Amino acid sequence: MHRLRVPLSDLDSEGRAVVETDGTEIAVFLVDGRVHALSNTCPHEGNPLVEGDLRGSTLTCAFHNWKFDLETGACLFGEEPVRLYSAELLDDSICIDVTA
Repeated sequence: MHRLRVPLSDLDSEGRAVVETDGTEIAVFLVDGRVHALSNTCPHEGNPLVEGDLRGSTLTCAFHNWKFDLETGACLFGEEPVRLYSAELLDDSICIDVTA
């Protein structure tokens, strides 16, 4: 298992960050004390999901309004799900499993 640690101090004021591992960008969100990590690339046209609108656990792509469930990765409006990464809060960091 390959894990990536993201210090909470790396998150912006909205609880978001983008980290990169092996050329892949991962969007990280801290929402109501829960962490979520997913591909930062919208499956529609590749736009950055970290810039999307967040309402509870629903993320809406800022570019074409595709909607994703942060809990499951399911596409709620659009055609393709987004890749999720297992993530957990440990002390002052978020640990993401980036095993291929």
